[in-house]
Amino acid sequence: MNAPAWRIWLVVALMCGWGILAIRFATKQEWPMALLCVVLLVSNGVTLYRLTRNGK
Repeated sequence: MNAPAWRIWLVVALMCGWGILAIRFATKQEWPMALLCVVLLVSNGVTLYRLTRNGK
């Protein structure tokens, strides 16, 4: 896939956000929300892999 650069940066920013939220919820011991954030982080990671696997 030839994804536009803005979409790749958007997915990277979302991954950073989900990672930060997961760490924040884990430190407050709110495990369901931390698990949800980790699932969304992995989902965005798969999306990023699919967007960039063929290169340019």
